[in-house]
Amino acid sequence: MRALWKLARRQLGLITRAQALQLVSVDRFRTLVDHGILVQRRRGVWALAGAPETYEQAVLAAVLAVGEAWVLQRTAARLWGLKVPPPDAIDVMTMPHRRVRLDGVAHHRNKLIVAGDVTSIGPIPITSVARTLVDCMPWLPGRMLDAALNDARRRGLVTIDELEAAHAAVDEGPRTGRHLVRPMRRYLRESAHEGGSERELDVLRILRRAGLPLPMQQYPIVVGGRQRYLDYAYPAERIYLEWDGFAEHGLIRSTFDDDRARDAELALLGWLGLHFTSSTTPSELVWRVQRALALRAA
Repeated sequence: MRALWKLARRQLGLITRAQALQLVSVDRFRTLVDHGILVQRRRGVWALAGAPETYEQAVLAAVLAVGEAWVLQRTAARLWGLKVPPPDAIDVMTMPHRRVRLDGVAHHRNKLIVAGDVTSIGPIPITSVARTLVDCMPWLPGRMLDAALNDARRRGLVTIDELEAAHAAVDEGPRTGRHLVRPMRRYLRESAHEGGSERELDVLRILRRAGLPLPMQQYPIVVGGRQRYLDYAYPAERIYLEWDGFAEHGLIRSTFDDDRARDAELALLGWLGLHFTSSTTPSELVWRVQRALALRAA
């Protein structure tokens, strides 16, 4: 019995009938069920009475009921905490020869799975963050894709290299819907720095739409004997742009003072600084950058 409890605890309180019968007799298993010690969650899947009924447990119960499966798409995105719309059902993937029909489960079949595409969150087999993001592109129109990718990169969940590898695997395989991977290809080609916030990245989109040259992001420079990083910089013209969030730059006194000292040192070095805030309109941003570039080109 101890082995059964131990296995169930490793599986979020779950155990399959096949697993249980490897550890106890059929009669003992029936006794546990009859006395309410084991409660059925799915076909062939049971839970220890009192085990918390979490979303993670529900997902794992579906995986155990299917057998040899992985969680993917929006269900995987929810478990990873990605900025993706919530799933309509529990998304489970198997190899092509399987056919699965379970209530509340969306079955996907795919033979295009490599070792780098899958991993686990605790006992739950799941697609990697990179593969999950690639698979979720149909639900990430427009800027939602950039927001999801950059949020994952800022939190250290995925790298550009991992995204490129997952993207290449999907793009090269059969029946992948190549039109769905084009937004990712464009994003990866640009390889934009994820920035400190989505507001910072809005600047690049605005400048790109205006046809202006794009600045370097997080440009390193030594100022006053210290290594600094400018949000955006045109090094040849000695122009820099800074996004000033009020919470970070206006409410914290030490940050406010440090910013002023840095700006003074940069001015002495001949740099022209353009600061913008949440109230700066796109037209104002474009106009200021255009004038700054024109002045430095004169």
